[in-house]
Amino acid sequence: MGLEFTYKDVFRAVRFGASPKKVWLAFRGILYAFFFYVIFSYAGFLVSGWTFKNIWQTYRFIPCPFYNAQLTWYGWLLWGIGALIVTFFYFVTLTAISKVTYERLRGDEFYEAKEAWKYALKNWKGTFLSPIYLIVFIAILILVGLVFGLVGRIPHVGQILIGLMSLPIFAGAFFVVYLTIVLFVVIVIAPAIVATTESDTFDTLFEGFSVLYDQTWRFFLWEFILGLCTLLAMFVFALLMKYTLSLTKWALGVWAGPREWWNVMWNNGKWYLYLPFAPTFLLKWFPSLVAPGKFLALGALKTYPGVTTQFGAFLLGMSFYTIAFLIVGYGVSVFAAGQTIIYTILVKLKDEKNLLEMKEETFEAEEIEITPPEAKVEEEKPKKKRGRPKGSTTKKKTTTTKKKTKTTAKKKTTKKKK
Repeated sequence: MGLEFTYKDVFRAVRFGASPKKVWLAFRGILYAFFFYVIFSYAGFLVSGWTFKNIWQTYRFIPCPFYNAQLTWYGWLLWGIGALIVTFFYFVTLTAISKVTYERLRGDEFYEAKEAWKYALKNWKGTFLSPIYLIVFIAILILVGLVFGLVGRIPHVGQILIGLMSLPIFAGAFFVVYLTIVLFVVIVIAPAIVATTESDTFDTLFEGFSVLYDQTWRFFLWEFILGLCTLLAMFVFALLMKYTLSLTKWALGVWAGPREWWNVMWNNGKWYLYLPFAPTFLLKWFPSLVAPGKFLALGALKTYPGVTTQFGAFLLGMSFYTIAFLIVGYGVSVFAAGQTIIYTILVKLKDEKNLLEMKEETFEAEEIEITPPEAKVEEEKPKKKRGRPKGSTTKKKTTTTKKKTKTTAKKKTTKKKK
């Protein structure tokens, strides 16, 4: 599928993202990130003195230390490991979706999601390490600035040195600001770079600088358009899911009977999907599942069966999480597809190179003929040596042996006559 290589192609990200293959890749990455985040965040809260019951009642499955929590330094360390794993799966997931989008743009409609996931895991260094290297470099420059603050504390001399070094210090601070912008660019577009060019860490950083320097306004303007398209696509999909769930709740409640079991299951299922750190304006427009709900404990109503209803509510809550992950996964799919389109167009404009026409390098294996040893012996020619050939010597040997046998036979006959 060809591109016009204009801003109009950015709007096609909504259609490219609406692919079951890409949404499945996004859902898979979100599920992996969710699993590891829950483990490490719960561990961080537990080592900080929280009880499992308090964590569960406050945060459910997604503990957030920035909302009504105080952690120890090793609790923050465990939580940071979980956040780092989430970042890793962010880059791997977006690279896999970008790879599927890139192959579809080149005409391969049947590129498998499994192959894209393997490709993303194989080239994880180009996406995951490139922003980390930038963060480390920025941290070093900031540390140098802190050291200059210590130099200024030297009596009489320190203030003069800081005054003399003020312009280089300002230049270093400006460079830090510039690197921060580059960091944002790399975080956003690195998966598309690796998916289309299979670049390593250094090439990914170079492309990030190149895109920011050569196509600054196009990049930020098209990213703004893509962000609006992603939010609009997620909103429409979430709205459809809201009406789907409303229809489900109504249909199952018509003949549910007087025991109120379905209302209890529904309310308790909503209780599991609770995001206390989400802003109120998001809760207003997001499907009402994430709105705060009160858990109906055993014995709250006398007309419904206890344990089975509670277990059914738990399963219903897990299905609510699945729906929420699908909504977020569709947004991730649209975002990754749009990044692939944007980077392909920007490379065409700044480098005059069409990534969709690049051929993959294939290495032909050398043909090696294996011949059996008998055939080798037949193919080898006898080497010529100076002097008489071997055949004549053998003939002479045979004639001499014949003569010897004749003489011995004559001697035996003469002895018999005597």
